[in-house]
Amino acid sequence: MNLFKRIAYYFDALLDLMYPTVCISCEKKIDEHTELFCLECQHQVRMTELHESMDNEFTAHFPTFDKLISGSAMYYYIKTGRIQKALELLKYKNRPEIGTRLGQYYGNFLHASTIYADVEYIIPVPLHTKRKAQRGYNQSEVFANGLAETMKAQVRSDIIFRRKETQSQTEKNRADRIANMKAIFYCKSNLDLNHRKVLLVDDILTTGATLQSCAETLVLRYPHIKLYMATIAMGN
Repeated sequence: MNLFKRIAYYFDALLDLMYPTVCISCEKKIDEHTELFCLECQHQVRMTELHESMDNEFTAHFPTFDKLISGSAMYYYIKTGRIQKALELLKYKNRPEIGTRLGQYYGNFLHASTIYADVEYIIPVPLHTKRKAQRGYNQSEVFANGLAETMKAQVRSDIIFRRKETQSQTEKNRADRIANMKAIFYCKSNLDLNHRKVLLVDDILTTGATLQSCAETLVLRYPHIKLYMATIAMGN
């Protein structure tokens, strides 16, 4: 081993000691830096493969929104499952690096897909400024940043904004969620997204009310936008 390789080896070993790679769900140390989950958790999660189909379970959430070209979620969301745990750590336990790692990993799949390969811009669903200040980051934005690294796209968090802080959506049915999301987003940008391939991203798809409200705002401003969507997880 030459001197350069020896230095690199010890430097990597030091980094691994100081900042070990851990499972994004159970937080056990894992040796493989490219993996997201430990072996035990890997057996309990499965990617959806929805990125391989134009029309799928994801797009079926938007039957009245004909401007969506395609959409995909990385995982299925199961209550008390490993993905729920990872999302809880990401959103509520100050672990933004989980969103980045998820984005980097999934970005490789999207970039290799003929459907998403040439996405130019990635727009995260915005948080209200008050909530973002409390959390310290927007979980959808860190996911978008990870996606952008491997998709060779540009994240634009300066396109769409949240007008007001909404009530929690957790206990609401679809109709109430849609009513809760009415007219809360607005666009403010000089960038022309017409005829541009744009990926709108969020952390989770449940009823689709948040994503559809955000998407409708984009389409109103840019009627010829080529709009796609992606999330970390989606409910069944």
